[in-house]
Amino acid sequence: MSRLPLLLLAPVVLAQGARLRRTTPSMPPAAPREGGPGRAGSGVVRLLVLGDSTAVGTGVTDMADAVAGHLARRVPAAWRVVGDNGLRSDELLDRYLATAAERPADLIVVLAGWNDALQLRSARAFATATGALLDGLRAAHPAARIALVAPPRFGRFAVFPQPLRWALGRHTDGLTRAARRLTVERGIPLVPGFDGVHVASDRFHPDAAGYAGLAADVAVALHLD
Repeated sequence: MSRLPLLLLAPVVLAQGARLRRTTPSMPPAAPREGGPGRAGSGVVRLLVLGDSTAVGTGVTDMADAVAGHLARRVPAAWRVVGDNGLRSDELLDRYLATAAERPADLIVVLAGWNDALQLRSARAFATATGALLDGLRAAHPAARIALVAPPRFGRFAVFPQPLRWALGRHTDGLTRAARRLTVERGIPLVPGFDGVHVASDRFHPDAAGYAGLAADVAVALHLD
């Protein structure tokens, strides 16, 4: 499909994006970064959640209400959260792969793509960094089950005015197609991205119900129920 409409709308989209960044309240990650049994023993799964603001639970205050906490209620899990707000896929790879690799994991959930989409990084750049991240995780944790959560479905986010919503929706569709190719090539599941329905007070990040929905989709993809 032609990129001409995107190029023609670029001045309006950029202005709307800048205005939204100025007016959206900043929210910190949830806490704590680790939980569950103090030592992974018989029947206890070692869960690693890795990624951007949705991995670290931005939008809720307690990690029990984020992806890690909701998954830990489904399976007996000693969980660990690695990542930070605002990370693109290449930054996640460069800054946090070593940390993710330093301790054993049985289940790994990767959440990336929000900031690649917001910064309009190409699908090729996103795929290159995310593919390298997935390969690094597989090398470090050869027996682990890994799931990748797709970029958010920005085309459904009420917080974005038009035509910004349309433009970001188009762009995230491309990133999601790249993510699907990555997961097919590696034989791992792709989890649907956040749909923007249940949002925190910033109208952008998931609230507890939004994270519960993400975790439920992860559980289905990894056959945890």
